[in-house]
Amino acid sequence: MILYFSGTGNSAWVAHLLAEATNDTPIDIATHIRHNTVPKGIEKATCVGIVFPIHSWYAPRPVVHFLKELPVSSTAYRYAVCTCGDDAGKAINRLKRHFKLNAAWSVQMPNTYIPMFELDDDETARAKVTDTQNRISQIANDILSKKTIWQVKEGAWPRLKTYVVNPLFVHFCIRTKPFHTDEGCISCGLCVSACPLGNIRLQNGHPQWGTECVHCMACLHACPRSVIQYGHSTQKRGRYSLKDFL
Repeated sequence: MILYFSGTGNSAWVAHLLAEATNDTPIDIATHIRHNTVPKGIEKATCVGIVFPIHSWYAPRPVVHFLKELPVSSTAYRYAVCTCGDDAGKAINRLKRHFKLNAAWSVQMPNTYIPMFELDDDETARAKVTDTQNRISQIANDILSKKTIWQVKEGAWPRLKTYVVNPLFVHFCIRTKPFHTDEGCISCGLCVSACPLGNIRLQNGHPQWGTECVHCMACLHACPRSVIQYGHSTQKRGRYSLKDFL
């Protein structure tokens, strides 16, 4: 089975492509994370993949906690595919301390973290999506052959990014108070359904954020009126939709 966690849809798309290429089953683990359950039959699985986004050069904390407690057989072939805007740092090396891995790959997908960065231009975003789509068949062949392989783009200063920058990011940057809506909210609830952790509720017709947040920014990108903001930094930045590049 292929387990995946996704906010803006990049990792979900990769997981479904891999599932189709390997004749496997993609399973969204967001609900399992929220309800502290495990996928049915995971104990008997002989091949388990995990697909997830890189957030500040590491896996989202709920994903790490979920994998640490996952009852996977010690003889199962395990692999990870992480989606990242540019590079993964030492994310996979750090993750394998909690979840044994036989193989790992990183694939580049469009940048979506607009509180700090601009979106990729259309040409760059489309090139990343196309390149990843072209790589899936080779990754799938390696998985079917159960190869021991490590193709992760770590980038410059990977240890600094994963072991120093990421903890600082989690401690100081992941906050929900700066989320707010500008005028024009139509109470559609798309932000509620987009949040993988169920962290948003509509109150008096407007979204209210709880404390369970990984800063995936799915809510901002899902808003059809682009009125959800994070502080003031996102007001003049674009919104991302994967379907625009498929």
